[in-house]
Amino acid sequence: MSKAFRARTAAANVLMGLDGAWDRSYAKLAELGGGNADWLWTALFVLVGAVVAGIAALKLFERWASHRFLRNFDPAPGTRADQLGYLFTRAIVMLGGVLAFAAVGILVVLAFDVGHPGIRVTGFQGLRAVATVLLLRLVFKGITSPDNSAYRVVGLSDREASGLYRSLISVAAVAYVVFAVCVWMFKLGLDENAHKVLVIASTLFTCLALSVVAVVYSPAISRVLGRNEGDLPLWRRAVLRLWLPLTVVYFLFAFFSSTVRTLLDLPAATGLVGAPIMALLLGFVLYGLMVYAIEGWFLPRRDSVSAQQVIIEDLERAATTEGEEIDPHALAAQAEAEAMEREVARAPYRALLDHAGAIIAFAAAIAYLLFTWGVPLTGNRFILSNLFEVLLVVFAGYMAYRSVQVAVDQRIKLEKGEEEPSGEEMEIGGKGESRLATLLPIFRNFLLITIVVIVGMIALSELGVNIAPLFAGAGVVGLAVGFGAQTLIRDIFSGAFFLIDDAFRKGEYIDIGSVKGTVEKISIRSMQLRHHRGPLNTVPFGEIQYVTNYSRDWAIMKLAFRVTYDTDVEKMRKLIKKFGQELLQNPDYGPKFLQPVKSQGVTALEDSAMIVRVKFMTRPGDQFELRKVVYAGIRDLCAREGIKFAHREVTVRVAHEDEEEDEANGNGDEKQLTEAEKKAIGAAVLPIVEEQAAREKSPGTADTR
Repeated sequence: MSKAFRARTAAANVLMGLDGAWDRSYAKLAELGGGNADWLWTALFVLVGAVVAGIAALKLFERWASHRFLRNFDPAPGTRADQLGYLFTRAIVMLGGVLAFAAVGILVVLAFDVGHPGIRVTGFQGLRAVATVLLLRLVFKGITSPDNSAYRVVGLSDREASGLYRSLISVAAVAYVVFAVCVWMFKLGLDENAHKVLVIASTLFTCLALSVVAVVYSPAISRVLGRNEGDLPLWRRAVLRLWLPLTVVYFLFAFFSSTVRTLLDLPAATGLVGAPIMALLLGFVLYGLMVYAIEGWFLPRRDSVSAQQVIIEDLERAATTEGEEIDPHALAAQAEAEAMEREVARAPYRALLDHAGAIIAFAAAIAYLLFTWGVPLTGNRFILSNLFEVLLVVFAGYMAYRSVQVAVDQRIKLEKGEEEPSGEEMEIGGKGESRLATLLPIFRNFLLITIVVIVGMIALSELGVNIAPLFAGAGVVGLAVGFGAQTLIRDIFSGAFFLIDDAFRKGEYIDIGSVKGTVEKISIRSMQLRHHRGPLNTVPFGEIQYVTNYSRDWAIMKLAFRVTYDTDVEKMRKLIKKFGQELLQNPDYGPKFLQPVKSQGVTALEDSAMIVRVKFMTRPGDQFELRKVVYAGIRDLCAREGIKFAHREVTVRVAHEDEEEDEANGNGDEKQLTEAEKKAIGAAVLPIVEEQAAREKSPGTADTR
């Protein structure tokens, strides 16, 4: 409150001191001119001449440099790197023009220098103000690109970009010209009260003008900050909704704070207004430079045509070296596939580096803002200095975390391939993932936990926390856990050795005695098995005694057929062999056979049928699809060749007490059975039927002998 009272008193003194300020200022100017102020006209003439000559030099240089350097850029850029390359090249050309303006302007001022300090100060301050506006023109034009929409990197229409550019450059021109007059008054020693009033007036104009620009172009700026609000995270949506009121409130705060500091002659009186704008521009420029470096040098993003052309040239060179015949259509298809594959592989890394560039640019903008406000970022006396170091450690840890995550996920995706789930009913013995795809998720989780722990320890150390007791406590806790959780340790070590032995992989169908199913998830101490009928079982590794893996190398499927006793077995064997050869020629099913369908002949004789068995070898999981094909094919084959399948029959002989007497008297006709006899026959047949039904319902009962 004391500062507010002192500011109010200073404001009253300034207002009262304005009485006669013009006379005192004119007297000071006349004193500098030896009794009159006519030197001001000479100074204005020199300043205008220097500005005109400098602008002429700027235009000539920009025209020459644009014709020499900018005409080589494609008018329709294909990538963001092409856009940024053009914008940065144009910015360098415009920067060269500003340097030409400054050089020519300074030469003009020095040429007309007659030793008068007022003329020299007027000329140099005027040139400085115009050069600053020209530099801001360079940045504003690069961001909005009002004259060339093809190279505009922000989501603005032509009208919005042109209007925003003109508004910003107009505000900057007026603000810096008035600020230059304030500096001119201070250096010439003119009336201090008038100088303070002009500084406050220029600050008020700048804050009001920037607030109006923010309100008028708020829809366009919101689109630049986030085009699709629904897909953005919560903090981005909060920024989109709050940036406008926060901006207006900040400019209001900046005006009052700058006014107080000006009245009390405190430092950084005008930096509060321009610092956020300059920090924002710095962030944009730095982010653009990093994106250009990423997409132009480290991970170049070529358009599809140029990328395919490079690949075609490499393929043609390799084919010529090996003496192979070149097929243009095949080369084009292969080049298109490889170009797409390369782009897909690079996309996650490019997105990660892009995200890192945005974080670095934002941090640099915040650091510049704090530095401008006089907040120290180095040393141990201020809490923000430690916080800044902690944020650097956290950023490094975050980048390491995301790099490991992206690299491992890419490798897992490569190991799994592009196969999509078929959506068919799950069968026993399906093909599992590779060993690397099984181990990589566990390795990734271990690395990520390690990175998080290390970064956390370093961050605590930077904040001044003594982490030595934490390590000691962790050792004690680990020892206690080791004694109290022997089952957990057994599970972890058992799982490690199972994985080292490659006993199972993710996606494989295994039987561990108590349960069986497909391995869906593997953690440090347990795994989850999905039974082929749906239930999910979680099994600790320490409980596993043995593992039967149905998904390795190959699988043999044996199918049995019941045929009548009058069947020509040799004929049927030849027909099945021919059928197996036909299946090998099928483009859909042939590649899935490791061994063709073969007949094993008659394997059993029953009361009512001969049992003929066939077998074939496939990759694990394919045998069930091919089983359907083989069943259907042999059925059609038998129907075509007149081979009959035997129906299952059970013969029951019923002995009667008067059987011999009936036979002797010639009464051997069939006798009607009583209800008791029917029940006895049913009881005799039932075990046979139940045994066959259980055999047919049991999964994985295909004979592998």
